[in-house]
Amino acid sequence: MNIFVCMYIYMCIYETFSLPLSPFLSLSLSHTHTHTLMDVCSATVRPCRWNCSTMWRKNRSFWEPLVCLVFLVTLVGASGFLSQSSASQFLSRHRRANSLLEETKTGNLERECIEELCNMEEAREIFENTPETEYFYPRYVACLGSHRVGIYDQKSHQVVSSDLRACVNGITNQCVPNLCYKEGSLVCKDGQGTFQCLCKRGWKGALCEDDINECTDPEYPAGCDQKCYNIPGGFHCSCEEGYKVRNNVHCEDINECQLFPSICRAPARCVNTPGMFECQCPPGFKYNFSSKTCDDVDECEFGLCDGTCVNTQGSYSCYCDGRQGLRLLEDKRYCDKIPVCVDLYNHKHSEMLYLGGEFAGFPVIYLLFRLPEYTKFAAEFDFRTFDPEGVILYAESSQDSWFMLGLRNGSIEVQFKNQHTFKVTSGGKAINDGQWHVISVDELERSISVKISKEAVMSINSPEALFNSVNGKLVTKVYIAGLPNRTDHLIKSINPRLDGCIRGWNLMNQGESGVKEIIQERRNKHCFVYVEPGSFFSGAGLARFNIDYRNPEGWKVDVSMNIRPSSSTGVLFALVYNDTVPLSVAVVTKGDKDADLQVFFDGLPVAVLDSLMLCYPERLAVQIRVNATGIQISADSSTVTYIDPDSRVLQGALERLNSTMQNPISTYVGGIPAHVPLPASPVTAYYHGCMDITINGQKLDFDEATIKHNSIKSHSCPPSSAPESLHDLPDLDTQ
Repeated sequence: MNIFVCMYIYMCIYETFSLPLSPFLSLSLSHTHTHTLMDVCSATVRPCRWNCSTMWRKNRSFWEPLVCLVFLVTLVGASGFLSQSSASQFLSRHRRANSLLEETKTGNLERECIEELCNMEEAREIFENTPETEYFYPRYVACLGSHRVGIYDQKSHQVVSSDLRACVNGITNQCVPNLCYKEGSLVCKDGQGTFQCLCKRGWKGALCEDDINECTDPEYPAGCDQKCYNIPGGFHCSCEEGYKVRNNVHCEDINECQLFPSICRAPARCVNTPGMFECQCPPGFKYNFSSKTCDDVDECEFGLCDGTCVNTQGSYSCYCDGRQGLRLLEDKRYCDKIPVCVDLYNHKHSEMLYLGGEFAGFPVIYLLFRLPEYTKFAAEFDFRTFDPEGVILYAESSQDSWFMLGLRNGSIEVQFKNQHTFKVTSGGKAINDGQWHVISVDELERSISVKISKEAVMSINSPEALFNSVNGKLVTKVYIAGLPNRTDHLIKSINPRLDGCIRGWNLMNQGESGVKEIIQERRNKHCFVYVEPGSFFSGAGLARFNIDYRNPEGWKVDVSMNIRPSSSTGVLFALVYNDTVPLSVAVVTKGDKDADLQVFFDGLPVAVLDSLMLCYPERLAVQIRVNATGIQISADSSTVTYIDPDSRVLQGALERLNSTMQNPISTYVGGIPAHVPLPASPVTAYYHGCMDITINGQKLDFDEATIKHNSIKSHSCPPSSAPESLHDLPDLDTQ
């Protein structure tokens, strides 16, 4: 039986019956040993003492036999008891050579209670507080009893059992059991009545139970360059694609171009960039990683041009449609309105009817008169023109009864036919001088009289009435400036187109009633108040001619022009084959109210004429000669710059032109047709201004063109300034 149990029973008996220990156990105890043993019993057996003594007093007759029985049983099992000398050593301690001042030092647990036995008072001196002392001392006594304190092995000279030291230290070691979080703590540091958990790196909290998120906690920053991943007790840094980790936290760019030298296929070259690489193609191309080719970039998808964008291989070009009055600015991206080069006096009069508004030759105005059957045909009006040929008016009562008044070679011509006769008569002086002339036609009893400015120029015999009446009415149709659809019945064919004006008309002796109002409503039918000879291009259209430039010696283009541009950009002359422009001449804006004249071979500028007279009220005479061997251009008061005649570019352009000129070519004056794409010509704007043009010795009459825009005036052009008599003219309007 454990000796402490025996001691416990003996002390109970001693306390209960006030019996001495010597009858039960022979012990040699000093006063100190006795006092220590008493403290042990008092600390551990107080409940027993109270219970035993109390119960004994109350029922002594019951307890005496029971106590004796327990005591005898204990003695019977006392074969394991110590001898008197050994028992005396139970409470003895090996005396150390303590200093004289030992008792004045603060208590030390190892010295006082392990190497020696301590009582409660000494324990209090160690802990210096009652709660911890009361917690410690009962457990200390239990350690003494459980490890048989006091048994001294003479052979080993070991006084203190290692298990005892662990047991006693465990009482005050607040780290037993260890409450610190196992994963997060390094060690538990014991303190008097408390403990401290020393945390591993990456943990915090009283018990080191909280993982530090270095990726988000500003007090414990991980320092990762790019990506941070928190893990229990630490963190992990990683990098974006194209980088590698350096020093666990930093990211270093990977140079793919050095690592994979053939990663890009020619003509692309590899260029390392932070975190990645690029296969850089030549400008205007983009690398295709699937096919490993440089593909063209369609820059037009990015809206880089203000006008029309045309993508090309590796590049793009911006175009401004000159046919809409626009030109490309110097930045080669944005469009602007074509500036005015020379201001024109282009005022019109609301009572002047322009006769050349219909290139098809159809009448400008159709009038129907229903008059008494004996009414004679009569017409009187003021007339002005520079045009040598055309129809002034045509009247009929039926297909077989008609009258035509026109011009041929500048003089009056009359053709008429009825059921009795037909005639063609011309005469008088030429009146296509641009001056106003009063023309009158009167049907007399047996003749037709034609007068110019009240002076008779012809009298034509007519045996019967010019027109036949029906049902007592003379129904007469009058067509001004042109012929009805039936033109094959004329006695002598004539070009019906006439660039001229009439005013102050009186038809069938009915005055201006009805006609004046119709003309005033049609502003596009009004005439310029003043005109000069020449062809006027309004900047709205062009004319086309069929001219054969081929001859037995080869081909040549010999162009003579008298020009006065009003706008500083526009095509004067162009040869078109299919959708190409092998040769063109254009006015090109050079500055504010300034321009030069350029010649292009297949879009390539080969000659530039610079003249102060180009944007000037006076007209400039220009001559251009082109053949298979080269180009020559000249003009008064001008300087000409040619492209290097020996250059491959010029020679290539001449070869293409020479090849094209072997085919039928269309000649355009005043612009490029709409079907030709914008990239085919550097200039596409319609010409705006006055021009006379002769090609290979033939002066062009725009009334003879195969196509002519109605806005082109074949033989008249507004002046650059107003005449002195302008103030005497009423009802002017500007267009």
